[in-house]
Amino acid sequence: MQIDPLQRSVQLSVRELAIFRNQPGKRGHGFSPWRASVGQQWHQTAAQEIQAEHPEVQLEQRIEIKWRHRDWNFQLAGRMDQLLPSEDGFLIREIKTIRSPLPSSEESLIEDYKDYFAQVSIYQAMLSVLPDYQGNKLTAEVQFINIENGARQSVALREQEVAFFEQQLDAIYPFLEERRGSHLRIQEAELTPAFETLREGQAELFTTLDEATHKAQVVLMEAPTGFGKTGIVLEHALKHLQSGLYERCIYLSSKSTGQIQTIEQLKRMIGSELRYLQMRNRSEHKIESLRHTCTGDERCDEAIGQHWREADIHPPELFSEGTVTLSANKEFGAKTGVCPYTLTKACLPFAEIWIGDSNYVFSPSSQPIFGEVHGFNPARTLLIVDEAHNLPARSADSLSVELASGDLLFAIEELHANGAPRRLISIANEICRWIESLSTKKALNPNELYTGQDLCEDFTQQLQEARFDYATTAPFAIELIWRIPTLVDCLSAAAHEYLTWIPQAGLLRSTCLDASDWIGKCLQPFGSTILMSATLQPFDDYRTHLGIEDKKCTYAQGNAPWRKGAYNIAIDRRVDTRLRAREQSYETTARTIVQCIQFSPGVPVAIFFSSYQYADNVMAYTAALHPEMRLQRQPRGGDLSEQTSFIEESLLISDAIFLIMGSSYAEGIDQLGGRVDQIIIVGPALPEVNLIQKTKMEQHVGISTENVFRDVYIRPAMRRIHQALGRIVRAPGQTARVLLHGKRFAEPAYLSELSAEYQTEHLIENDNDLAGWLESASQQKT
Repeated sequence: MQIDPLQRSVQLSVRELAIFRNQPGKRGHGFSPWRASVGQQWHQTAAQEIQAEHPEVQLEQRIEIKWRHRDWNFQLAGRMDQLLPSEDGFLIREIKTIRSPLPSSEESLIEDYKDYFAQVSIYQAMLSVLPDYQGNKLTAEVQFINIENGARQSVALREQEVAFFEQQLDAIYPFLEERRGSHLRIQEAELTPAFETLREGQAELFTTLDEATHKAQVVLMEAPTGFGKTGIVLEHALKHLQSGLYERCIYLSSKSTGQIQTIEQLKRMIGSELRYLQMRNRSEHKIESLRHTCTGDERCDEAIGQHWREADIHPPELFSEGTVTLSANKEFGAKTGVCPYTLTKACLPFAEIWIGDSNYVFSPSSQPIFGEVHGFNPARTLLIVDEAHNLPARSADSLSVELASGDLLFAIEELHANGAPRRLISIANEICRWIESLSTKKALNPNELYTGQDLCEDFTQQLQEARFDYATTAPFAIELIWRIPTLVDCLSAAAHEYLTWIPQAGLLRSTCLDASDWIGKCLQPFGSTILMSATLQPFDDYRTHLGIEDKKCTYAQGNAPWRKGAYNIAIDRRVDTRLRAREQSYETTARTIVQCIQFSPGVPVAIFFSSYQYADNVMAYTAALHPEMRLQRQPRGGDLSEQTSFIEESLLISDAIFLIMGSSYAEGIDQLGGRVDQIIIVGPALPEVNLIQKTKMEQHVGISTENVFRDVYIRPAMRRIHQALGRIVRAPGQTARVLLHGKRFAEPAYLSELSAEYQTEHLIENDNDLAGWLESASQQKT
């Protein structure tokens, strides 16, 4: 759907108009992309049969018209399934596949599948104004085909259903008017600049970013943590929204802290003039109340139509001070019986700015949340991805598939109880036995892959044709069995794309090794994309992981002169932090921590470890040597408020805070900036040595072992260090003393990956060197 609010014109397909609703609808448990492929097969069969019987039939006939309704100009386009000449005119026939039993009463079919009848009603109205069909009698019908047994039933469009076309035009009119109002709000909005005064380097990045977005579709934007990237890209986005270049902005971040900071920044810039919405996941929306208790799946919307009409809900009216909050939706849901998650999704079309997790664009299972919103046009949308260094790994995770034989057995029982055919159950049991027969910690060999592929393909074919009660089958079982068709693609993919292996007995995992093609496809529809982070370099390497051609990509870098000299770095070569050797230096590390504490009175020392186990062992040694020391180690998990509380409390009461590299505390918490000034990085946090990393190493054919090890292990580890250190110095005047604790930091392969501000020639070879560095750094500070 493409809307021009100034000209009051809209281009849309017949299907878009037919399915348009001013209220959300119920989605069946049987929905799946594989369901569409079954429908396509039946369409082809029907087309072949009607062509054999009536050679004169026109199949997939495309038509376009212009239509004026009230003060809006519609440009409609569609493709009719079948157009059959009749004695005095033409019969329009749409083929629709369903699972419901046939024959059924015509009234129930019209009620349950109103969209289909709206579609043929629109086609009939379109033909009636085309010159080629003037003077002909036009009739229309929907032919239903049951995909489980092939039963058919045709239902003619009656006089009352002919009005569906006008009804759909009336239904969409308020939406179009609201979109026009949105455009006018944006144009008239008084926007506040992101910053009252610009720091060094910010003005240059504003200019560079504007220039970059005119050069290429995708911009890689890199600037240090604390530089003000969020404010810069939001001001850039708002300016171009106001100019009309974009009609919507999507801001994605994989960390909830980033989303919250974005909202705070946005509120300072737009007041209540524009609408924004943070899309949270289904579990965060859950409520338990007398009117509604969330089930966590589509069953939440069983009575959505009734509750929606009773509450007389109009989503634009739910916005308050520019947004609809999660708490407000949960409260409203408890009163009305409407699922809060459904309420939030229903508000998306009426917000100019969407804020959410990167999964809403880059995960196949979450894409429809944004992609199916009425009026969403990616070509007129600016996509901003924060923390973009995580995008390749996050996307690969979303494409990976896991199937446990134990879980599948429970799903089989559920299918059997709800009438699934014996053949489907039999193949599912074979898949379970196949998974349980595979050796652990090994990649599947070609014979095992072929066996699994055959089984999964057979199951997929049977599932497409299977007849059982989807409505009463537990959602967990439906979700799990539909992983098997996805697994077919994984098993048949090229070796460099997926690793299929058994991490533990009874668990099959197809791990995506390269998501570049998928990411490139996800980015392609958007009018413009800004991918930003403090750690994107080397750019060519990162661009390859995104699947973007060089000519479609450009770069914008922010330089922060105030960071020069802000870090006092030393490399401690006294210890070996590798897994097999670190136990020998626990005591040395503990004594080093104590020394740093003594030179940081009243201000806790932040210490970053590669794992919880490493942190716990050193913490135990430190506590044994100096029981008077107040030590805090970050807890596992926890939501944002718990993480924030831990940091705030630790800053007040502890002498040392033990943190884990790569965790949300290290990469998502900005509370340490300017509040701690002594940092210890205990060894580089290299990725776990497992079959996945070994496979990536083996696939780098023709590249030296040193360069492969750098790409697979060293660069990800050093990126984590950059993320952690970048959050310590976030503003002019802030400084930090950083001890890189471990001899590997002095090796050229690791040292060369450190950014310029972290480069150093200061080496700690013994205890006296450490004491001297701490003394010197302390004097410099004072």
